[in-house]
Amino acid sequence: MVTNNTNVVSSGEGTYVSVEQLSSLLSESGFIFLGHGTGRSGNGDQVVDSIFSKGLRTKDNSLYYTTVGLSAPTPELKDQFKEFDLPEPTIGGLKEQLNNWPHLNSKKVIIVRLPLEYVNSMGDISDLDGERYGAFFREELQENGRKTYYLDPKFIVGCFDVDKQMVRLNEGFEQTLTPETISILREGYKMALEKTKTRLTRLESNLFGTGEQSDLSTPQDGVLSGTIDFDANFGEFEDIKWDDSPSSGKSK
Repeated sequence: MVTNNTNVVSSGEGTYVSVEQLSSLLSESGFIFLGHGTGRSGNGDQVVDSIFSKGLRTKDNSLYYTTVGLSAPTPELKDQFKEFDLPEPTIGGLKEQLNNWPHLNSKKVIIVRLPLEYVNSMGDISDLDGERYGAFFREELQENGRKTYYLDPKFIVGCFDVDKQMVRLNEGFEQTLTPETISILREGYKMALEKTKTRLTRLESNLFGTGEQSDLSTPQDGVLSGTIDFDANFGEFEDIKWDDSPSSGKSK
């Protein structure tokens, strides 16, 4: 974990560092950071223990309904904020966001880091059925036969504790993705792309069931503005460079 080694606190509860000590990791290019408050389940350490070990359970198989975007000062988010003429995100601003979590007065906030390379940007923005973030989910079959989806704990950095003003680190977090994790992500990403292709094919069929082509153009940013040419729009199924991973030859 990229931290300033001073003021690292270890106890029976785990290892704690300040948000400032994680500034290098929280500012790193190529990642998106999300947060989940534990207010609904309670602010006890046992809730955090469960999330660290089992993963973060998703609502409606969607991170959109489970997490909130964090204003981590990554280059990508800085550019986005600048584009909309918003104040530049900072570590101080991120800490303020964590300290004032809007959901159920949560005193513990799970911090998630996802490599952008495996986020399906063409996926439904609400991420229903894991279309956008599905590559990061793990599936568990319940006794009643239903499937439950969890965000893999490998992508959970830790948990910000409002009372302690520190981040409890998750020992299972993979700062540098292992080859096994990368392989799983590749397969999950391809499945997410297939879900997008299936949904848009169904949408086009419903809109133009006669088989006649419309004069609309290619859908972009979730807005249908044209004919859906899957040979063109989903050519990246073949063009994906699977050997290019966020951790290839790099230390994250």
